[in-house]
Amino acid sequence: MNKRLQEIETRLNQIKVELEQDGADVDALEQEVKNLIEERKQILERAEKRSKIINDITSGAGTVINDFLPKPEERKKEFTADTILDTPEYRSAYLKRLQGKELNDVEKRALTTASNSAGDAVPTQTLNKIIDKMCQTSALFPRINVSYVPGNLSIVVAKAKKVADWKTEGTDGTPYDNTVESIQLTGYELIKLVEMSAAAEAMTIDAFEQYITSEIGRQMAIAVENAILNGPGEYSAEGPTGILESIDWDCNNCITWAPNDTIRYDDLVDGLALLPTPYHNNAIFVMSRKMLFSGIRKIKAQDGHPIFTYNPQDRAAMTILGYPVILDDYMPEDTILLGDFSYYYMNFAKAPTIDVSREAGFKSGKVTYRGLAVVDGKPALAEAFVKISKDF
Repeated sequence: MNKRLQEIETRLNQIKVELEQDGADVDALEQEVKNLIEERKQILERAEKRSKIINDITSGAGTVINDFLPKPEERKKEFTADTILDTPEYRSAYLKRLQGKELNDVEKRALTTASNSAGDAVPTQTLNKIIDKMCQTSALFPRINVSYVPGNLSIVVAKAKKVADWKTEGTDGTPYDNTVESIQLTGYELIKLVEMSAAAEAMTIDAFEQYITSEIGRQMAIAVENAILNGPGEYSAEGPTGILESIDWDCNNCITWAPNDTIRYDDLVDGLALLPTPYHNNAIFVMSRKMLFSGIRKIKAQDGHPIFTYNPQDRAAMTILGYPVILDDYMPEDTILLGDFSYYYMNFAKAPTIDVSREAGFKSGKVTYRGLAVVDGKPALAEAFVKISKDF
């Protein structure tokens, strides 16, 4: 307590005693009490005022001292060309622009920075969602060798059967042209169109991203899956090179069974015998569902049990003679492909991008989103694959 307040309280208590005594100067004591009470009031008011100022300063309401720094909301976030695609601000700006939503100042700066460096590239998180969906949809895409190198790409792959040669020390080595294979990957446009109603503009960013990446990734994966096996297909004259259409199949890499017969156990074993040993570790069987259940499932071992047991609870664990089985709707019904699919190379010369057009759906109110990638793919080594099929 303030020292003066203590003195005032002490004096007021003394006055109480004096007023009870005979001969006390009541008028003088009354005036003194008034003066002491007024003084006590002023001291308390000053103390309360000081306390309020301290509280204001503590809570930020005190006197503002200009430190010449912008307020937090006024400070501009800096973006760099190396990291712009990873930032949440660019992701938000990219997706909101596709939806037709208004961007704030930070998002506008992020979009401008990206346009000056990476172009209108898909944000890292959004691109990863497209690739993840492709891996989930396509059984073969996760097993091939995929790269993302802009422009044309030349790849040299060493053959497993002829990699090196022995020679006498000090003598010149003899180069063999057949020890390596060189493939050239260019680029073909892969396009998927997705139509949505104008309600897409009302979706949250996360929900819109999930929907658009799922649709584009799923459809691109289907096209890629078909291209790996059969090439561009009937709707395009040019595209990635398929394994079945491009390899020269002969007695060194192909097993056939009679047209009026069905596939036998020996056909599978003979096919495995043709595949060079270095490719067996990653080798898989690829076939249609009809081939599996109408052909393979009916083959029985000497003890009468099927060589293949289907487990609907664990379809990922399907194997034939210890080799994984992949079911693919783009495989011909009378053909089985055996091989190491890591020797199929695919390059995205341009990673998937997403663009939007509102003009085509002017009357219907629909918005068209386009997924576009530039891709090429080829099998690098014919010796990494074996075909088992019906003879015609």
